[in-house]
Amino acid sequence: MFNKKLFVSLAIFSIFMVFTSIIKTQTRLIEKNINSNKRSISLLENEIYESQLDFYYLTSPDYLEKKIIEYSNDEYLSIKFSEIYFTLNQFLEEKKSTVKFIKNEKKVQKK
Repeated sequence: MFNKKLFVSLAIFSIFMVFTSIIKTQTRLIEKNINSNKRSISLLENEIYESQLDFYYLTSPDYLEKKIIEYSNDEYLSIKFSEIYFTLNQFLEEKKSTVKFIKNEKKVQKK
């Protein structure tokens, strides 16, 4: 009776030890993956920040104006916001109205 209880206790203890070591190993692997992913994410966030900073700097109007003056002999004028078209349809409608206006002016001049 005593040997049977001791044997069962040792068997259960051994099973729990094996499961504990397996779980601990799996947890350690998962933590390593998490840490490597965190490092990768951190590097990518840093790259995105630097890229955005470069983009904002390189596309700023002051910077572009300086570069145009430095490398070009042509004179450029600023575009008004009202002259910027957001869609092709908007551009085509504006073009149609301009053409109609020009045709009407020509008719008036002929009379």
